[in-house]
Amino acid sequence: MTLPLAHVGHWYHVLLYLLPILLIGAGLWWSNRRELRRESEAEQAPQEPQR
Repeated sequence: MTLPLAHVGHWYHVLLYLLPILLIGAGLWWSNRRELRRESEAEQAPQEPQR
C-alpha cells in the first residue's frame, strides 16, 4: 500500500514559515563555524617573540 502525497499546494505555506527560520539557523551555524576555525588557526599560528 502506498501513501498518497499531497501536492505542493498543500505545503507551500509551511515552507514560507520554515524558510526564514532555516536561513537564520544556517547563518548562525556558518558564523559559528567560521569563528571556531579562526580561533583554532590563531592558536596554531606561531607566536611572535615579545620585546
